[in-house]
Amino acid sequence: MADARGTCIVSHSHPDFSKGGGEMAAHRQFHAMRAAGRQAVFLGACDVGTQYAAARPIETIIEHAPGEYLFSFAGMAEDRLGWDDPYQRRVMVEFLAGLDVGVFHFHHYWRLGLDLIHDLMEARPDARFVMTLHEMLAICLHHGQMVKTRSRELCRRESPLSCLACFPDQTLERFAFRKAALLAVLRRFDHVIYPSEFLRGRYEPWGLTGMPASVVENYLGDELLALPRMPGDAQRLASRFGFFGQPTAFKGLDILLRALPLALRENPAVTITVFGAEREDTLRLFPTLEPVIEAAGQSLSFAGRYDPLDAVELMRSVGWVVVPSIWWENSPVVIQEARRAGTPLIVSDIGGMAEKTQAGVDGMHFKRGSPVDLARALLDAAEPATRARFGSTVRDVVTRPDFLNALDTAYRPRPDTAREAAE
Repeated sequence: MADARGTCIVSHSHPDFSKGGGEMAAHRQFHAMRAAGRQAVFLGACDVGTQYAAARPIETIIEHAPGEYLFSFAGMAEDRLGWDDPYQRRVMVEFLAGLDVGVFHFHHYWRLGLDLIHDLMEARPDARFVMTLHEMLAICLHHGQMVKTRSRELCRRESPLSCLACFPDQTLERFAFRKAALLAVLRRFDHVIYPSEFLRGRYEPWGLTGMPASVVENYLGDELLALPRMPGDAQRLASRFGFFGQPTAFKGLDILLRALPLALRENPAVTITVFGAEREDTLRLFPTLEPVIEAAGQSLSFAGRYDPLDAVELMRSVGWVVVPSIWWENSPVVIQEARRAGTPLIVSDIGGMAEKTQAGVDGMHFKRGSPVDLARALLDAAEPATRARFGSTVRDVVTRPDFLNALDTAYRPRPDTAREAAE
């Protein structure tokens, strides 16, 4: 069972100010625990007012909502893995240590600080410490993407020489020190949670072993799980495809847009709607795609940004959700939202995307980074019979009881803690 004293959930951001999957998962966990009658506190980093805070010697932790607090990371080092300002770190540690909780559940370490985590463990030896890892920042200096900086090729394992090829301004000694420092803190956690088997398969060979770990899918939230699931009209929706999310360089929107004219040659009914960006946003990132976008005409539309709470409803307006990322991904919230909507997926054949979308069950895979293979998948998917078949077999997401039971297992104390073993 959960500790009667409650849980403090510490996140690298707050979804009121940043809509990333990690912070949304942390915040939804907080609300799910409170809705189930459990004691929980949420503390999230916030970059709003960071410039203001940087000009002052004292940073205050601000109450944002009942049980929710925000802090600025203005006093942190440039890489956001430690604190340059020891006073601000001490204020944070004293605040956290003073909370009447038995579990500290961290979602991330970036913007939180390895030194802060270490000091809090020293200040609260009676508490249990759990970490949910959302990406591979500890393993890869390239934003945790494990994509080579020059060629955009996938990187399959970390090695000092490979890392030096991507970052020639660094040194082998700095890479070794960084890895040792990260592992020294991460190994002290009582339990590590991975949202996907893929991520676990990256961290354990890297060296994060010796403590209990489990794979627990991120919780999508009570509000979205309260919505009914509907397969949709296959005849009407089959040729309608949707991209959801911000068009960063790693999300593969350029791959999808290059696949569109190839698909249109065979099936003029194919349409793509980009949810999460305007045309101008896309052209700023991919200026060479302007002729492709112009030629697409009414087959391509841009719907702009959307509220995450509207995602499931928006996904019901298309026949397929396409996730064409060129990096591994871990447990994309877009995939969870699509499964909740009952909308099948077309995803790159790597990482957490391939794991979370089962080919032949929830949707289709295509060769990562290949517009030609993606066009093939779009044409196959545009058949109403194909859409009807996949729409009837989309799996749902994890339920709140199953999610909380998994947390109880992670929070369970054990006599020989990983922190004792590491000391």
